[in-house]
Amino acid sequence: MGIWSRFEKDANAEVIRDTERILSTHYSAEAKEFLNRFLYLKSHPDNRIIEPFGLYATALNILMVSSAVPPEKYNDAMTYGEKVYSEMFPYEEKTPDFEELSTIFLEMFNKDGVVPRKLFNVSIYDLFGDKFNYMKWVKCIIGDYSAHGMIDAYVKPYAIEARVYFLDEDCFTANLIDVTTKFQKTADQQAVYDEELEKLRRMSGIYDVNEASLLDAVRKIQMAQVLHDKVVELVKVVEERVTILDATSRNSVRDVKTICEDEVNKAKYELGIIDDKLKQAYDDCLAEQKQAVLYEKRKLVDETFAEAEERLSQLKQAAEKVINTVKLEMPEGITQVQIDAAQKAAEIRVAAPVSGARIAAGRPVGAAGGPAGASPASVDGISTAADYMGSYDEYAHVYESQPMAVDNDIEIPEINPLLDESKSFTERYNKAMDKKAYMIAMGEHFHNMFDDVLVAVMENSNPYLIGPSGCGKTYMVSQIAKILGMEFIDIGYINEEYDILGFQTANGGYSRPNFYRCYKYGKIAFCDELDNGNSRATVKLNSFLSNIKDASYNFPNGENVKRHPNFRLIGAGNTDGNGADSNYNSREKIEESVQQRFTPIYIGYDNEVEKKILSDYPEWYAFLVLFRGATDEWGRNNYGDAPGIITTRDATRIKKYLDNQSFNMNKILEYEFIQTKDATYLAFIQDYIRQHISEQRGADEIFRTFSDMIYARRG
Repeated sequence: MGIWSRFEKDANAEVIRDTERILSTHYSAEAKEFLNRFLYLKSHPDNRIIEPFGLYATALNILMVSSAVPPEKYNDAMTYGEKVYSEMFPYEEKTPDFEELSTIFLEMFNKDGVVPRKLFNVSIYDLFGDKFNYMKWVKCIIGDYSAHGMIDAYVKPYAIEARVYFLDEDCFTANLIDVTTKFQKTADQQAVYDEELEKLRRMSGIYDVNEASLLDAVRKIQMAQVLHDKVVELVKVVEERVTILDATSRNSVRDVKTICEDEVNKAKYELGIIDDKLKQAYDDCLAEQKQAVLYEKRKLVDETFAEAEERLSQLKQAAEKVINTVKLEMPEGITQVQIDAAQKAAEIRVAAPVSGARIAAGRPVGAAGGPAGASPASVDGISTAADYMGSYDEYAHVYESQPMAVDNDIEIPEINPLLDESKSFTERYNKAMDKKAYMIAMGEHFHNMFDDVLVAVMENSNPYLIGPSGCGKTYMVSQIAKILGMEFIDIGYINEEYDILGFQTANGGYSRPNFYRCYKYGKIAFCDELDNGNSRATVKLNSFLSNIKDASYNFPNGENVKRHPNFRLIGAGNTDGNGADSNYNSREKIEESVQQRFTPIYIGYDNEVEKKILSDYPEWYAFLVLFRGATDEWGRNNYGDAPGIITTRDATRIKKYLDNQSFNMNKILEYEFIQTKDATYLAFIQDYIRQHISEQRGADEIFRTFSDMIYARRG
């Protein structure tokens, strides 16, 4: 339905009545005269220019209500409006786009609009296919009361000439608005006119070129050609030199590789010799120590025999006294019998054991296997001390002492240059990064959180590494120790205070723990699974976490140990220290005072590390990413951590299987991805991977095998 539908006709009838009412309220002669004209046009359609009459009434209503035109000017304004109508609607209501153009026509009657100020220019209007663009331009001249002369003198000729340079009408509209604004702001409008038209010509490739300019351009082209020829020649020379350098570098690389291989083989040979010598020296030292121990044992046994013989001699004298006493008090016959027995017993003496003697059925056997009586080691079946000791030569190896742990902590080392806070941190950090770059060049992989942990260690901030099992926390600490050139000791979780302080032994000695060595000799103490220890014992760490300069501690052996500047304490755990969670349900809460002295750093799994680990097997890396995405989605849906997640440690193990071809695809999937997981969980993982398989290239074959194994398990 059009703008003049039946409904709209009713609305226009209302507008006509309203307009007639407003005109009736004016009492001037001009207003009454115009009211008569309005009523005449209302009843004589043949004399109307603006059709339909509702459009005429609406325009008049806008003129009366929205503009500042006085009643005596109504006739003049509407006459100008009829002229504009004739230009805009040459076919009256049959003019194409009549409804849209009617909207534009009515807008011209607003205050300071085109009709009240008589600013309509049909030449400019005809330049626009979309008449709304014309209205955009009109808005920039509203309010400018000097626009009449400017439009006719500059804007219209500029618009007519500029229109041919624009294919896009929106660009033409924007340009005309910009140029009109410049005309309004400048006094030298002719200069603006010439400058803007020259710009358009140049943008279109039209230049005012004279003969001198052409000759200068030809000369420059010739010079450019000469330069081009020189550049081409230079490029050829450079290419020849690059070819020579490439061949030279290839030969150099090959020579260096050969030299390196020779040196490596030579070093391996020399290391083999050194290794053999060390093994021989170790065996010689062990044999020497063994002989020394055996000598000491023989000496100890001899001393024991001597003491036993002396004691038996004393017992013999006491027995003789008892025999004499009994002899006097007992009847003669009985006394003789007892005396004989006592005399035989009195013959007991201690003799050194015969070489090769054995203990059998509680009685000694001679070296030649004769009867007991033939051995000087016993008398009348009574065993000597040697009988009970046995042949110590044969069983001496049972009593050999175990090798003692070698303790190389003798001298207090100097402060580590990378931890020396008297030097600039930037300088120390850059040196550490140089070492890291070298290790990367040698094929080592680093976690994306490595730099933050290294900074925390160098700044002595006691980092606490929070991350799931297998994400690489321990390996990261070993890399930090390697870069700093220090030893790190994994002291494990803390169950009792003596795990930190050590204890006094029963014989008065001191069993010093690894923590003591780290504190005194400047090593890295790594408290792994800090959240799995005894929280009451862990509080003892507070004495060592303050990191006060020149701090010291009195250990149980009475030694006041000064804290070494190199000493660093790194904690690690699977939780944030606030107690158990769904995956680690046996963890304890770390005491708040201990937590405050640590700097918590979340580690997590680093896909880039695993990508480098599995760089030779991209299809397995793609499947690992999909599998981990499935377990993460399970955790989000179930508000907790998913069981059986894939870790960085698992990625390393998978690479080893593949490198050694020890397990095939089915075995790896069974042992690393399927076992210990229930059917519902596996079905969820399978469905997730199926939906996201297109996001990772190369994992299709592994996923098909994975799916077949799950279906087979379901039966």
